[in-house]
Amino acid sequence: MGILRLTSFMDENPQILKEFQLHDTKLVIDGKNLLHLIFEGSKINKKHGGDYDRFACEIVKFFSILKACNIKPYVLFDGGDDPSDRKFNTKLRGLRERLEKAMRISSGQSKKNNVMPILAYDTFKSVLFEINVPFNVCDFEADEEIAILANEFNCPVLSLDSDFYILPINAGYIPFNSVCLEPQEGKRWNNSVYHYLPARIYYVDSFATCFHALGRNVLPLIALLLGNDYVDREIFYPFFSSLRFCKYQQQFNIPDFFPNMRKLISWLNSLDTYDEGIQKILSSACTSEDKETILSAINITEKAYTLDNKSLSTEKILQISNNGLTVPSWVLNFHREGRLPSELIKILLSRRNFLKPQIEDLKSPSSYQCCARLRKYVYCILLSEDVGNAGVQSSLDNGTEANGKCAVEEYDRKGYELVKKVVCPIKNAKIFDMLPKLSEIHTLPPTVRENTVRLALDIPLFNIFHLSKDLEFILGIVLFWKKNAQPNATENHLRSVLVCLIMLKLTSIVRRGSTGHEQNLIDDAVLGMPVKARKQINMRLLMFSQIRDDRLDSNLIHGFAQLQACFKTAMDLNCLLLCPFPTPCIYQIFSGTFLYNFVVELWKRRNPDMFVCELLSKNSDLPKVYEILYSAVMNSLL
Repeated sequence: MGILRLTSFMDENPQILKEFQLHDTKLVIDGKNLLHLIFEGSKINKKHGGDYDRFACEIVKFFSILKACNIKPYVLFDGGDDPSDRKFNTKLRGLRERLEKAMRISSGQSKKNNVMPILAYDTFKSVLFEINVPFNVCDFEADEEIAILANEFNCPVLSLDSDFYILPINAGYIPFNSVCLEPQEGKRWNNSVYHYLPARIYYVDSFATCFHALGRNVLPLIALLLGNDYVDREIFYPFFSSLRFCKYQQQFNIPDFFPNMRKLISWLNSLDTYDEGIQKILSSACTSEDKETILSAINITEKAYTLDNKSLSTEKILQISNNGLTVPSWVLNFHREGRLPSELIKILLSRRNFLKPQIEDLKSPSSYQCCARLRKYVYCILLSEDVGNAGVQSSLDNGTEANGKCAVEEYDRKGYELVKKVVCPIKNAKIFDMLPKLSEIHTLPPTVRENTVRLALDIPLFNIFHLSKDLEFILGIVLFWKKNAQPNATENHLRSVLVCLIMLKLTSIVRRGSTGHEQNLIDDAVLGMPVKARKQINMRLLMFSQIRDDRLDSNLIHGFAQLQACFKTAMDLNCLLLCPFPTPCIYQIFSGTFLYNFVVELWKRRNPDMFVCELLSKNSDLPKVYEILYSAVMNSLL
């Protein structure tokens, strides 16, 4: 959300920002913001649940442009939720808005709405690892640490967040939408050539010096009174009502539809000191209770937007908000390195799990229901210390209020509504005693951690020659999905998933010569083919990656939404157990448009398996590979 209407104000007053050539510098990037901006700004099809292969290409393209201009990026992501719980209502509201967007897309009512696919963040991190872009995940929100790191590097920040108009960043803030991502050529004093990105940059002093008496002290006042993520702006309605319209000096362009901004700027210019402003704000309080609320808002805002004496070297101790236990150091380190999903930290700290609505069939059960059992294993491990102490023996699905230390509140879709469900981990010899405690995971041998994943997913012994460990994990997840999907995932859904896996492997090898991962029977078949044949088959398969019809069959897409939920939960469990299986690269597994078009095509075919084999070419080993993978899953269902 940021600071209400501050971005609109800056857009109306472009003179505050300066023209800038971005090149030959470090650059601290707001990761969460960039994730959304690349996704929203791309021409990727956004209604089939995630074209992660194309999304990965867009990410690589962006960082290649930075590299061409000798820009060294450092990406910081948000981590866990604010421990004060101040943003709970904001988060819940965002989840409801996401559900409404998903509902409109699923019902074909909207072409403009987009819903970020649930594996986009995992895809982003995978690509950053692959192309060696340094990144870290903050313990909580990233804004403050982004500003601190930029000041330590003396470099600009790239984002599109109005908070950075207030945070004092010495080398400036570059709004993402001001950057032209087409490198231009320039010449230095010695005629040597360099490349740069045209942009506009904001310096806090360019704005603060417009308020001669207050200077930089004006910034937290603006953040406070316009409203921010930490403060309910309704508390300042009496204050704005008390302000009179002064004769407005045309210092800034403020449209008539920003009356409070016009009042605020006039009032700020009338102040002599920051303390004078604070006293006038407090005097507007109607009751002593309102005054306390305003004082609290002032303290919170000052702390959030002031960087005095703060540095990244300060030791951080993360504590669970509801019982005071310190999070294990290995958990913190893995989380900060991006190797442990932030969702797990959020569950550990807040005992809540917000299940992001997907584009799916809203008349069917939520796509997350098929992997509810898998999430129970995650909760059991995360809450293992508390569950062991409390001796909980209740059902995980009792839906009632429970001991806060030993329960997780799940927020998920039920029909067309967002509902809360309380999930309580089981303690019994068969399940609980076989799961490791959170504090001991990093001390366990890989075989124990691997067997835990196998137990949770019920991975059988696939009798497949040259089955790499990552492909075994993928097949285990696909099998879990096929067993647990409700409504059932059809055989045509399964066929589409396996062909998509082959298609993405083939595309990667055609473009790069390899996938960069351990070889398996799919690689063997592709690499054993003539180069010309690879390209021909790849072209035939890629035809299904094109948008064919604006209509959307939510019944068909629901099966793939369930598959994504299974992948997300299984990957989280694997990461929690320090990756005994290699982490799957989603962009080499799942392409939503292909999957949807291909399953539609299969329903038209009298003999789907014959169609698949003909498409993969009878003169290659790919049909045989497909049959092996298909039989391995289907036989495991018997």
